[in-house]
Amino acid sequence: MTNRPVLVRIELAFRSTDDQDADALGDRIREAVAMIAGREAVEEFRVRSLPLDTKPKGTLRPVD
Repeated sequence: MTNRPVLVRIELAFRSTDDQDADALGDRIREAVAMIAGREAVEEFRVRSLPLDTKPKGTLRPVD
């Protein structure tokens, strides 16, 4: 009996600083995943960074 293929999705989030390039970190993680799972097995890989600081007061425009 053969094993059925499955899609494995792993999500992670971590804090970083502005001086660390998010794309460079993503490339390093992508390469590590490719070494573990095999380059041809990686179906999708996305890097997204979101600012954690809050907007200063007065930056929203008023609603009439």
